[in-house]
Amino acid sequence: MDLLKSQIIEIINNSIPSEEIKHSFIYWYKKTINTGEDIGIGSQTIVMPFEGTIVFVDLEPRSNWAHPCRYILVETSTLETKIINASFPPDIDQSDQNYIIILRFGQIPTHERYFNLFD
Repeated sequence: MDLLKSQIIEIINNSIPSEEIKHSFIYWYKKTINTGEDIGIGSQTIVMPFEGTIVFVDLEPRSNWAHPCRYILVETSTLETKIINASFPPDIDQSDQNYIIILRFGQIPTHERYFNLFD
């Protein structure tokens, strides 16, 4: 099942406090990640607990790393979530068209590849 952007935004709104959403850049890696697949996060590794997708919440997008961030792992069929607190972004190639910004300071951006932090 392919997830819809509206479903992911609803999951974000139900998982992250609205004040944090207003100050964050929130990215969605639309590619399906299989159960047991490794996700690199700085020097850490998360093992995907189910088949699903990743939402990355950068809580301080204008800061250098390391700083607080969150991951919302979303199971594709049941929409079950697992939230992981971390300090580094995912080891995902940002040129991958599956890696999009879904919310920018609480708003849907004009373009899903609009990563500019400073306007």
